[in-house]
Amino acid sequence: MLLIFALPVIAAKLILSMNWYQSGVTNHGVLIDSQLHYQDLRLANPARHTWQMAFLLPQDCGEICQQQLHLLKQSHIALGKDQPRVMPVVIAANEEDLTALQDSGFVLLAAPELWEQPEMKSFAGQDFVLIDPLGQWVMRYPTVTSQDELSDELKGLLADLRKLLKLSRVG
Repeated sequence: MLLIFALPVIAAKLILSMNWYQSGVTNHGVLIDSQLHYQDLRLANPARHTWQMAFLLPQDCGEICQQQLHLLKQSHIALGKDQPRVMPVVIAANEEDLTALQDSGFVLLAAPELWEQPEMKSFAGQDFVLIDPLGQWVMRYPTVTSQDELSDELKGLLADLRKLLKLSRVG
């Protein structure tokens, strides 16, 4: 009788200790564990009280980078009725990189000392970042190298953003 009750507990302990169980994760991006705000990076929040889909513009914006900018705009359009709640933001190291994007419809932010900050070590140019209405950096989507990965990444970003917008009472 004791064996009947103990067997499930022993089996569960074995499964968990051997890492055989993969918990269900529904987010597609990488959750930013540490609390990171615009203020921590010594930056002004460019779109207060709205969610932000930010793109970290690299120094050299090649073909994949141009596609990412185009898909950022398309992703914003794909939000439909939630579009006013979200702003597409492009963050660059210097203002010269942003001059070509003046008429793009993006909120542009020049951040000359951004990459020198210790909080930015886990980020790279060409990352996408979801930022909440209070300016906290919530989730990042690492740099991709191919068109197929890029479309999958942005589908994941949209799915995560829609879920956050549905659950959010702010922004």
